[in-house]
Amino acid sequence: MTAAQLGLLTGVAVFGAVFLGATDGTVPSAGASADALWVTCVALAGAVLCGVLMSLVRRVGNLR
Repeated sequence: MTAAQLGLLTGVAVFGAVFLGATDGTVPSAGASADALWVTCVALAGAVLCGVLMSLVRRVGNLR
């Protein structure tokens, strides 16, 4: 339970930093905010893909 909460906390902090980093630290306009959202979504998709691949590798390892 604690590990899951720590993971969620870390995820929010990392993806929040990605979003704010993509807006160049200025007050974002609508266009800059939309671009930052796309960057954050791509980073999130990459993280999900890594999690799925790690889960598959673990499952294949357990089958042997």
